[in-house]
Amino acid sequence: MGEPLLRLEGVWKRFGRDWVLRDVGLSLFPGEVVALLGPNGVGKTTLLRVAATLTRPQRGEVELFGRPARAVEAERAELLFLANPPAFYRHLTGEENLRSALFMGGRGVSAEEVAGALSWAGLPPARPVAAYSSGMRKRLALARIRLMGPRLLLLDEPETALDEAGRELLRQVIAAARERGGVLLATHDREFAGAVADREVVLS
Repeated sequence: MGEPLLRLEGVWKRFGRDWVLRDVGLSLFPGEVVALLGPNGVGKTTLLRVAATLTRPQRGEVELFGRPARAVEAERAELLFLANPPAFYRHLTGEENLRSALFMGGRGVSAEEVAGALSWAGLPPARPVAAYSSGMRKRLALARIRLMGPRLLLLDEPETALDEAGRELLRQVIAAARERGGVLLATHDREFAGAVADREVVLS
């Protein structure tokens, strides 16, 4: 399997006096898709945020690409976390949002590539995101992933708000991310997890 893209060992995280994660550990290896399962409030989103270095645990080790998370600043562009719901500038168009995200991520793409990603996602380039449905915003997030091509992809309930055509786009994104590196996703949908994941990790 080689060296893991992501390794969590003995991770504890609390908010106030409440421990959300208690001694959690997992590894994600190249070519893997791993699904996080468990009821609401069990810590799936928090675990993804710890893996994405958006929040620090009180205890435990987090390694990305074989190095401590605090030492991989230059490689943060290799990691992408898709929150649920995804965040966009509502006053900007889909095209403008993609360009903004790619600029901040240090990625340069052509106007043709952006237009191609929007067409792939079935989205109008000139409509402001404020006029998008929740499913369209999720499709825009998938277009962003397609353009950025992260080595490690973290997804929080990515299938929500998507119709069957949108889920097919999601499956394409996950398959491409597996080829580049690996995917860790949180979901309540056991059928979806079984269809896309190699392993399941259940938090209780």
